[in-house]
Amino acid sequence: MLREDYETKFTTLNQPFEVIIPNKNGRLRLREIDIKSLKTDQLYPHRQVIRFNSTFVELMDSWEFIRGRATALALPMWAALFFTISMFLFAIYSLYFKQVYWSIAIISCLTIGLGYLVYSNYKMAKYDLFGYTHYPIRFNRKTQKVYAFSPQQQKIIELNWQDLRFSAVQEGRFDIELRASLVNADNIVEEEIILPFITKIYGKELVDQHLAFFKAYMQGDDLKSIDAAIPEFFDVYNRKESIKESFERVYMQFDGEEIIQQTRPAERDNGIATVAFPLFLLILLRRLGVYFSKIPQWPTHIEKECQIDSNDPFDSTGKQRHLAPLVFTSTEKFILFLGWFLGTSIFIAFLAGLAYLSWNYG
Repeated sequence: MLREDYETKFTTLNQPFEVIIPNKNGRLRLREIDIKSLKTDQLYPHRQVIRFNSTFVELMDSWEFIRGRATALALPMWAALFFTISMFLFAIYSLYFKQVYWSIAIISCLTIGLGYLVYSNYKMAKYDLFGYTHYPIRFNRKTQKVYAFSPQQQKIIELNWQDLRFSAVQEGRFDIELRASLVNADNIVEEEIILPFITKIYGKELVDQHLAFFKAYMQGDDLKSIDAAIPEFFDVYNRKESIKESFERVYMQFDGEEIIQQTRPAERDNGIATVAFPLFLLILLRRLGVYFSKIPQWPTHIEKECQIDSNDPFDSTGKQRHLAPLVFTSTEKFILFLGWFLGTSIFIAFLAGLAYLSWNYG
């Protein structure tokens, strides 16, 4: 799933595949990674693996790190739009209720405008709130194909591993992500997949190690070592994640050590007090997305190409491989509780305020 599916200003599709030259949308490729010379002695799958076996490995996508952002933008805008337009309609009706035809004309125009604004916000949030619970990427080592969901294009991308070019791309000011691109003879990007792990500027070597994991799986034979490099399975295949899983995935985004390490860090990078409030708001938004979204289903022909051998010794189905549970001190738990209480209270107060104003002035 491409992050550009709602942040279209950052798109690199249909743009030249150039390094150290920002494209017309400001996106910068820091460097191209030569897959042929890339070493595979250090593998870094991070905590993004959904399923693993001798036929394919399935992972989360880059949407994992921005889940809830589009909903956070859309919900308040929807609420404000409904409230503002309802007030305007009431005022117009009060002024012109005797002039029926004039009132109908104005109300009709405003209704069309409201519909357009709501639809615009829906387009922004639909992949987050009414799309899929996640947008998986699958690497098939037997067919040497890579599959990925791209809802904006209303299709599933199917690419040949050998045709892909890889690059480290700067995301924002401090983050680096790994992209797999299909580039045509004119050096134009025709298709692109953003791979799941995002690292910080100070951990840029992890981008190469992340790609090394895929190279080792697609081109190597030592599946035992590759399997051993996977710290945990986030197995959400054909199911929705639990509330506990949502908490851990959101918390991982706030802790600078959690987000780059494959093991549970001994110390926390950020103070709990700095993340407690936004943490629970994002969890709420993520849960809304998970609740209303559908579980992704691969097409029949892809599932047929990815058929797992019945006696596959590396099949992760049913295996319970997880990191140690998150542990908080009593003080940290109290701070988290305050963050939850404040965040929930503000959210309820916002909804109650809209209901009160609509009831008394609508």
